[in-house]
Amino acid sequence: LKLGGSWQLVVRVGRSAMASVMAPPVSRGIDYSKFDNIEDSDDEKPQQSSASAKPEVDEKPCCSGCGKDISKPLRCSQCQRVVYCSAECQRSDWAYHKRACKKPEDPKAKDKASPEKEKRSEEPAGAKEERRQKKKEDKVVDNDDENMTWYRHREWKPTAEPKKDFAPTPLSASAAAQAAAGESESKPAAGSAWNAAGTWEDRDVTDLAKRTLKEKLRGFAPTDCAGGALDAEDVEEVDGEASKPVIRGKLRHMFDLSFTLKFLFKWMDSSGQRQVKGSVEVSDFTNDVFCEGADAGPELRLSFSDARLLDAGRKQAVEAALGLASWPPAGGSLMAQLSEKLQEWVREYEAVAEATPLYSGCANIVLHSGYA
Repeated sequence: LKLGGSWQLVVRVGRSAMASVMAPPVSRGIDYSKFDNIEDSDDEKPQQSSASAKPEVDEKPCCSGCGKDISKPLRCSQCQRVVYCSAECQRSDWAYHKRACKKPEDPKAKDKASPEKEKRSEEPAGAKEERRQKKKEDKVVDNDDENMTWYRHREWKPTAEPKKDFAPTPLSASAAAQAAAGESESKPAAGSAWNAAGTWEDRDVTDLAKRTLKEKLRGFAPTDCAGGALDAEDVEEVDGEASKPVIRGKLRHMFDLSFTLKFLFKWMDSSGQRQVKGSVEVSDFTNDVFCEGADAGPELRLSFSDARLLDAGRKQAVEAALGLASWPPAGGSLMAQLSEKLQEWVREYEAVAEATPLYSGCANIVLHSGYA
């Protein structure tokens, strides 16, 4: 019986559960419980005081260049309003920020200006009118349409006194003679007649210097060398500049020339007569080479047309016979003869230049310019 009663109980519970599942849901209407906590505006409670209110959490500043949140912002030193995350961001954003970047106004300046305005407002009407009239008088009116014959200035006006023409003061005969004597004494020792002040005056004599130098460097005597003869042939490629300036009333002799001296070396050996050609390039031959105390001579550079024909001993002997090791060159060498001829040319060049006037006068200059 116990088992049968228990079974029946199980069957009834199962049926009731199935019925609850199978039965349709019961409609209970609209739930208005969510509006229970809504209060009318008239019934609202007073707001809490600021002291009891919770402090608002400050938002992290944002970089004006890249837009990132910044924990340690770098503020613009001028406007103090814009912040950046790094100096690099500030430099890249400066092209745009500089248009709006302004130094904040000083509130103290405003406070100082306001008392002055109040003071002016308290002034009587007569003081204001007087200040306005004074400002009007100080204003300069520039009328371009007005035909003015005098310089416009408020502190000076033309008078009725007639205009005086300038007249030079005549010199007496004694004063004129004294002035002429002073001019003759101050005339420079060298230079043209028109250059009485002794200013810079120059004459280009390059063509004369080249021609006379080439003519002078001829007729070298042969030099014995290593069983042969060393002889200078010709001078080629004379180049450079030469001028005769007058500086502070003194005639100077200036030149800077270069040239090439050709030479020929002949000797006899078992195969017969042999020869080799060469050249010595002379540069930096200036007017200071033979001056007293000169520590450097012209620059000398040796070259052979076919150096393979010379053995080491004969080549060394030729170089010694040329005398390129020092300046002034050793006596008996080819360069010693060249040095003597160059000194003679310098003396002749200076003598010719002193005998020939730079300009005979202003008439020559006019003829040279094509106006005569």
